[in-house]
Amino acid sequence: MLSGLVAQLERRVNALHAEMAPLMGGGALDPAQRRQAEHITFQLQNAWEIYVRNFILSSATGRASGLGGLVPASVPSAYRKREAVSHYLLQVTRQRFEPKWYRPSDAINAARRLNIANVANVAAAIGSTPWPLENLRLTRNFFAHRSRSSALELRALNWFGPGDTIKVETTVFPFGAGGVRRFDAWCAAMKVVSRAML
Repeated sequence: MLSGLVAQLERRVNALHAEMAPLMGGGALDPAQRRQAEHITFQLQNAWEIYVRNFILSSATGRASGLGGLVPASVPSAYRKREAVSHYLLQVTRQRFEPKWYRPSDAINAARRLNIANVANVAAAIGSTPWPLENLRLTRNFFAHRSRSSALELRALNWFGPGDTIKVETTVFPFGAGGVRRFDAWCAAMKVVSRAML
């Protein structure tokens, strides 16, 4: 079941990459293409967040299996469905809202609070520093909010010269370390980290 979640994430990431590929041709984008690329970036971040949530909650049900076999249930029998585990987590943490699954520390804390048997794999996979998907989150936040604070957070990455405008072409498409486009690196990181969680 957990490997099915990994496969589902990989299919989604591949589909988003295929949708983005024609836009990464190197030329300037028109406004409609820029919005499309921003939307794809949103979807990539959302796909990761949904995957992490489903992986951790499913791991608590007693119905999930990973590379080591069946992951034993870690919640009372009344909560052995994924969405019920979400309610149990809120009770245990005394929170009104679910954790911010895109934040490694929040996701690891949720896994620990649920006492899932595969917490060591989860923590090792998503607890790496520097977190390879943090730049994706900052980029997505700027595209979503276009606020001064989101711009300052993104500019702190030193991706831009003083006169450069923050846009898809200067955030998502450039080549980073190792000669890999940032979008490609984010897609690859999701696949590697999701497999490591198994």
